[in-house]
Amino acid sequence: MRSILLIISLFLGIVSCTNAPIARPTGFMRIGLPASDSSIALTSDFCGFNAQIKDHVKVTYTDSVNCWVDLVYPDIKSTIQLTYKTIDSNLDELLVEAQKLAYKHTVKATGMREQEFSYEDSHVYGMYYEMSGASATTTQFYATDSNSHFLRGVMYHYSAPNPDSLAPVTDFMRSEILSFISSLQWKYGE
Repeated sequence: MRSILLIISLFLGIVSCTNAPIARPTGFMRIGLPASDSSIALTSDFCGFNAQIKDHVKVTYTDSVNCWVDLVYPDIKSTIQLTYKTIDSNLDELLVEAQKLAYKHTVKATGMREQEFSYEDSHVYGMYYEMSGASATTTQFYATDSNSHFLRGVMYHYSAPNPDSLAPVTDFMRSEILSFISSLQWKYGE
């Protein structure tokens, strides 16, 4: 009986070792994206805009005088940084600065996609930028009403810029930004 088991195990050992060993890549942990679809209003007394954000977003006002707002997604270590400015005959300067800041990231990016957007009913016009590759920021935008309000947004991941492993987070954050832009409303006469 022992000899039969020995012969079977020897045979299985020979058959199972016919393939050469394959090096496997290091695994990455699963990323749990926020699942809530409930929205809340983003409002403040010192910023010239309102918008809808998801209820899982933590809002931090980094500078209430200049209206610098961080929309923090702590579970996925990502942030959308918003900078609001009032237009004072300087729209061209603000547009050029926003474009320079977006193009500054093309040094590390392998590509860049620009897309104009226009929401006539709410007077929200602007440009949306997507960078591909190992850029520090993968998404930026600016929005304006062309007369009084200017808002610039930048999305950052607080981890190494590995585009393959961050792809689900980047896609999620891009949809959050597009949802934010489509809900943007300017405040007038306040």
